[in-house]
Parts: sequence; C-alpha cells; structure tokens
Amino acid sequence: MMAFLRYCLNQPVGIAMTVRAALVAGNVAVLFGLALWLGLDGFGGLIVLWGLALVAATCLGFGGPLILLARLGDGAGMHPRAVIGLCIGWPVLAACGAGLALRLVWPELPWLAVLAVAVVVNLASCLASILRALGSVHLSMILRDGAPMVALGAAGLLLTEPAAILWGMATGLGVICLGAAVLVLSHPQRASVISGNRPGAGLAADLWATTVLGMGLAQVDIIVGGQFLTPEQIGVYALLRRVANLVALPLSVATWVSAGPISAAHTARDTAALQSASDAGARIAFLPGLGLAMLSLLALPVLAIWVPDLPVPVLLVLLGGTLVQLAFAQGMSVATLTGRGDLAAGARLAGVAGYVAAVAFFAPLDPLRNALAAALATSLCAGLLWLWVWRSMGIDTLARPMRRRAWQIS
Repeated sequence: MMAFLRYCLNQPVGIAMTVRAALVAGNVAVLFGLALWLGLDGFGGLIVLWGLALVAATCLGFGGPLILLARLGDGAGMHPRAVIGLCIGWPVLAACGAGLALRLVWPELPWLAVLAVAVVVNLASCLASILRALGSVHLSMILRDGAPMVALGAAGLLLTEPAAILWGMATGLGVICLGAAVLVLSHPQRASVISGNRPGAGLAADLWATTVLGMGLAQVDIIVGGQFLTPEQIGVYALLRRVANLVALPLSVATWVSAGPISAAHTARDTAALQSASDAGARIAFLPGLGLAMLSLLALPVLAIWVPDLPVPVLLVLLGGTLVQLAFAQGMSVATLTGRGDLAAGARLAGVAGYVAAVAFFAPLDPLRNALAAALATSLCAGLLWLWVWRSMGIDTLARPMRRRAWQIS
C-alpha cells in the first residue's frame, strides 16, 4: 500500500492532487480559525463582504484569467500591453466606475475595500494563468487558490473590523502578487509567450460571460435558497454543499493539468490529440471523485454528531449532482480553451434558467427541493455542453472508464 502511495505521489497528477488537497484543507482551516478568532458575528460579516469581493472579481476581471490561459497556452502568445490590460488595467478602470456607482446606490457597505480585494484577487488569478502557461502547474494552483485565503487569514489575525481586514488582505495579497510578477518576468520561457512581437488580444465577451455565469450558477442555490429557507436550514444546507463540493476536488486538478495539452492540440488542429487530452482530464476528475464520494458517505456518522437532524437525502442529491459534473467535467475546459466560450456561456445560462424554473416548479421551497433544483441545474449545464461540444467539434468529453487509462499527460 505504501509503495503504491509513493508511486502515485511521484506521478504529475498525484502531485497536483496532493497540492490541491493541501490547499482545500488549508482553506478550511483558515475559515474555522477566523470563526473562532473573530466570533460568529464578526466572521459572518467578514464572509458576506468576502463573497461580494469574489463575485466582483469575476465581474471586473472581464474573463482575463481564462483569456490568458487560452491565448498563452496555445503557443500564440500575447503582447505585454495586452497582458497588463487584462491583469490590472481594465479591472482597475472598471472598479473605479463601479465604486462610484455602488457608493451612491448602497452606501452602507465598504465598497472601496470590497473592490480593492476584487482587483487583487483577479490579479492573482491572472498571474496564476500565466504561470500555468509557463509550465508551473503547482505554483499556479497555490497562487490562485491558496494565496488569497492565506492573506485573508493573516489580516484577520491582525485586525478586527471586516473592512479593515479586507484592506489588510488586499495589501498582503498584493505583495504576494508582486513576488509572482517577478517570477513571471524572470522566467526563462517568458519571451516565448509574452513579448513585443506577439499579437495583442482584446476582451473576449464569451469567456467573460462564461466566468460570470459560472459564478452565478455556483451561488444561485445559496442566494435564492437563503430568501426562502430559515437561517438554520440554509446554514445546514451550505454545510452539506461544502461536503459535496469536496468531491469536486479532482476537477480543479484536471483543469490545470489538461489545459496545456488541450490548447496545444487545438492550435495544431489535431482532433485525436484533443480527444486524448479530454479523456485523460476526464479520468483525473471522475475516478478520484467517485472515491471521495464514498469517503463522504462514510463520514455521515461524524456529521450526524455535529448536526443531530442531518438531512441525509439533501447530501445524497448534492453528491449526485457533483458526480454528474465530474463525469462531464472536460466539456468546460475543451470549450473555453478552443475558442468556443459561447457554448460554455450558453450552457451555464441554461443551468441558471433551469434552476429558476425548477424552484418555481418545486415551490414551496425546502432544503431537499432546493438541492434537487441545484443538481438539476448543474446536470443540465453539463449535459448540454457535452452535447454541443460533441456536435460542433466532434469531441466526446464524457468520462468513460472502459477506455485505456491516461493518468499522465505529457
């Protein structure tokens, strides 16, 4: 068993999975630590503002992280001015305009702090995409998924007011991003993807819409459910959804590991290589996800101790929806990295509309019906995207365990 474990950890995917698991565990530890340190009231106020900042980062980013991942990953490269515009230029201009408008409409909230965090979080995501294109898979994951939470935790230990914590977090993450920018500038392969003789790149409305709609689809059940369920119900629901989302841990690994091969195959117009990269990423996402789902079910007795009246059917429905997403996971990567962001945006829009329709059909809403609506919405999004990618590109993004294993992507 130990020999098998060492073998897995020595494989590229095994290392990436270990890094991702450590990031998830670290993020959860930071959140619990902040809750204990600030108290539930202070922590609750901070998390609301943190959530707003993450949504704002998606809106103000104009799809920059995805654009950089796609344009740099396919070998075409980008002009430095275009990279700077996506990383900091356009987001700062948008944040200035949004700050003026939001302070007039909703002056009670510390919008300047929220938008400052949004700009820096987007910058971290953009730099992570650049590092991924340069081959630094693990460092890019750490920067995108670990650095923001580390900065938030450090600020929470030093400060007490939510707005002050956000400013401290933005400052800390900004310093981390400065270090990441130095790594990018000094990277020996930087000139191969970012140089003055590379083409510029404008904003991609389809990739931006894909990012914004993805955030909307990920949060719609919490936002809408919170309007109809009691605070205790939505709290337990959010806890169970967090458990279900842990099953999707391999999905992030699959996305980052397969991004390069997918972009390269698309640039070379090699359909066979694109199908192979999709198959490999699908297995990275689906097979470990099945194992994590089984572990989640085995953890039910522990959860029942914490939540005496644990609604097990809600967790089962959420787990089922997550597994469907994992089975069709590569559809999103293939669509966004091959210039078909319109397919991804359309599928996510259909998912959001499907959730709203399901909620109207299931009314009055309770936790189980909310979970059913969310699972149906995400399954609709995944299924439609698989169908559209297959019909338009001839690539089947469904995970098929009977095919030859492809755990290592060169």
